[in-house]
Amino acid sequence: FWLEDYLAGWSKILFFVSHSQDFMNGVCTHIVRLNEHTKKLDYYTGNYDSYVRERSIRDDEQQRKYDAEQRDIAEIKDFIARFGHGTVKMVRQAQSREKLLQKKLEEGLTEKPQRDAEWDFSFPDPGELPTPVLMIQDVSFAYPNSEPLYHNLDLGIDLQSRIALVGPNGAGKTTFVKLMTGELQPTSGAVRPHSHLRMAKFTQHFEDVLDLDKNALEWIHALYPKVFTKLEMARTWLGRYGA
Repeated sequence: FWLEDYLAGWSKILFFVSHSQDFMNGVCTHIVRLNEHTKKLDYYTGNYDSYVRERSIRDDEQQRKYDAEQRDIAEIKDFIARFGHGTVKMVRQAQSREKLLQKKLEEGLTEKPQRDAEWDFSFPDPGELPTPVLMIQDVSFAYPNSEPLYHNLDLGIDLQSRIALVGPNGAGKTTFVKLMTGELQPTSGAVRPHSHLRMAKFTQHFEDVLDLDKNALEWIHALYPKVFTKLEMARTWLGRYGA
């Protein structure tokens, strides 16, 4: 947390993008939101938690104002429709209401606040496998015409393992993961997964796995043709995530 503490005491301007709520809570004095709906910048004072509270208050106020305006418009339109062709007095009142409605529209109406999408992720129970689930035995690896990245690695992984792989850029972290998943083969030694082990990988570089010439529906359908036997099945599944 040294970076967070250091930046929290920074005496000059600091403008940054972060995905960590804890980091923003510890460092930020202001939040600028790039509003994807209005295409404008919204400004908030305080850290991330303060931003969440203040945004909720603003959205609630905007929703109440929006609802009130929509009720007024509906009542005016209803009055015009009912009395626009009645007696002279009622016609004049309807014309007056119509001018009022036009003035409201010209001044601009309150937009309906857009709520952030809420995602529902669920993962099937993978079941149990006896140890060892994945064995890495005496593994060494080098790319062609390059110095070895690893020598004689030994590692065992079971279902209770929660492992963070750390190291500087270029140390071979991504390469090591590819050895574990079978995308690369070791120069020597062996990577031995359990015969019933299934692995999934979430890559930070989506270009590595996505076919950018296809849309989301085409890509997921081509990736799992046995699961999504019909295109509509893939469409329904993607719809859970707003795609």
